[in-house]
Amino acid sequence: MFRLVNKLWFSYKEYFVLIILLLVSLFLISKNDHDSVKNFKSFVFGGFSVVTSVISDVVLVSDIRSENERLRRINSELMLEVNKLREFGIENEELKNMLGFKDTAKFSLLPAKIISKSFSSTQGTVSINLGKKDGLKPGLPVLNGEGLIGIVYNCADDYSIVRTLKNVNLKLVVRDQRSRFEGILRWNGDYLTVTNLPKTADIQVGDRVITSETSSLINTPLPVGIVIEILNPEKGIFNDIIIKSNVDFVRVDNLFVLNNIQSKKKDELELNYFIRK
Repeated sequence: MFRLVNKLWFSYKEYFVLIILLLVSLFLISKNDHDSVKNFKSFVFGGFSVVTSVISDVVLVSDIRSENERLRRINSELMLEVNKLREFGIENEELKNMLGFKDTAKFSLLPAKIISKSFSSTQGTVSINLGKKDGLKPGLPVLNGEGLIGIVYNCADDYSIVRTLKNVNLKLVVRDQRSRFEGILRWNGDYLTVTNLPKTADIQVGDRVITSETSSLINTPLPVGIVIEILNPEKGIFNDIIIKSNVDFVRVDNLFVLNNIQSKKKDELELNYFIRK
């Protein structure tokens, strides 16, 4: 008898379970209006709602965190892309100005790129990717489309060091382009200045300053800057002037070396003078 029941159960257990559940369902339906059934249904649905709410909150918080992380990553990537595009735009504008300058200049200009900068307040220098192999030598002017940057100071085979105008060891003869008065330009650690100009010198704020053809270093007029202030105009017998350079030295990345042709004797004089400085 037991074997028969066991065999029937394993053979038709799905049907037995279905019949039992149907009977329980019919019984519960018949008792649907009973208070205990109502309380049970309220408890079950309430518990289900609480569990569902908790699970939803956990899933929602997790999704929000993942979404925020993804958005932060996208924002960082976009920031990097925008910054890169800005750099490309600035470099493109700089290169276009330089190309325009080269097209209108009747000089031998060697394009170069800055590979390092020194931000010392008194010893401003930059290193460029041209050297002796490219025909460079000490004393050659370095400039871009805005004006004079400095002078080649020392050369290796593949790179050179340039003393910028913001170097206390670099002194140049400059000229007021309007009045033709000349003086010695130097960097005092704070600004470019020309000192000890006589009171009779016709210098005005806004005058353009260029290199003088009488200079032992640069025999070509190159734009240097603009007079922005005259010091001691009412005192003493001399004036000092402050000059703002045309070049933004912080932003310069590309430049030209002016490979001007000079006599061998003049080259030797300039080189000796420059090395002594």
